[in-house]
Amino acid sequence: MAVKACVIGMGNMGRHHARVLSDLRGVTLVGVAEPGPLGGKVPDAAKVYEDYRVMLDEQKPDMVVIAVPTELHMPIACHAMERGIHVLVEKPIARNVEEATLMIETAKKHRVKLMVGHLERFNPAVGEIKRCVAAGELGRIFQLSARRISPFPARILDVGVILDIATHDIDAMHFITGGRVSRAVAETARKAHKTCEDMVSALLRFTTGEIGVIDVHWLSPQKIRQLSVVGEGGMVVADYLSQDVFFYKNGRVNDTWIPASNFSGAIEGDMVKTYIPKREPLRIEHEQFLESVVEDKIPYVTGEDGLAALEVALRLIDSGTNDGARR
Repeated sequence: MAVKACVIGMGNMGRHHARVLSDLRGVTLVGVAEPGPLGGKVPDAAKVYEDYRVMLDEQKPDMVVIAVPTELHMPIACHAMERGIHVLVEKPIARNVEEATLMIETAKKHRVKLMVGHLERFNPAVGEIKRCVAAGELGRIFQLSARRISPFPARILDVGVILDIATHDIDAMHFITGGRVSRAVAETARKAHKTCEDMVSALLRFTTGEIGVIDVHWLSPQKIRQLSVVGEGGMVVADYLSQDVFFYKNGRVNDTWIPASNFSGAIEGDMVKTYIPKREPLRIEHEQFLESVVEDKIPYVTGEDGLAALEVALRLIDSGTNDGARR
């Protein structure tokens, strides 16, 4: 029997979630909820509701996707989980640590799955970097650098660039290093957004020793999304959009090189483009969530993972705001 699914919030991301779920094997999309006018076509099998609570009462889904403004994540997610419904919530997990903690506790209390939609974990390019690092092909990791720039999205009203998209890169760095952030500083600015920052330059220090560099803003006419990782063995660069991965090898490394024992700097070496099958990250995300629900597995991105990214994001907001206020 197919798992019954619903989507709450039919904005840009909600419509993409509905599209994927309507075509996902093992799932039946039975309803979508949106209090305002629908911005696009709804899959034929799904019934449309204005009130998500009525939808949950009538459809009794097994799982629900929450793609509403961040301030509504906690009350809607907890309402669904208290009914025994598994929840996939868009990132950031919540507005603050207290709300995120309550969501995690509610999931545990009612024995349901809570997964956070940090989409880049499911990007095949990020998966290749994780594999490369785990296999020791880069030796010790020195630095991770993320650049995510684009035009200002008019749809974003409730949060700034840190909570909305820098959390992608914070989570990706957590995922790749296996560590957590011990120190975080940032410079922020607000140029086009009415209430929140739309630019951040941040430095992170990880408990595992690496330095993270984050350059994110909504002020560029060009969309660029890249992640690079530098280590003893060279540098791996991934393009989030094209899913291309390039390995720039350290020319000093040879067959007798022993990682972490005799690193003496880097020189230019071979560049290798790694072939990886290209797939839509959102579809992979839903496949992983469905697997966690059906097979009773720990979600690929847990509530605790979402909380960890949120905590760093809030520290960056505080750093940028308070340091700026003192000058």
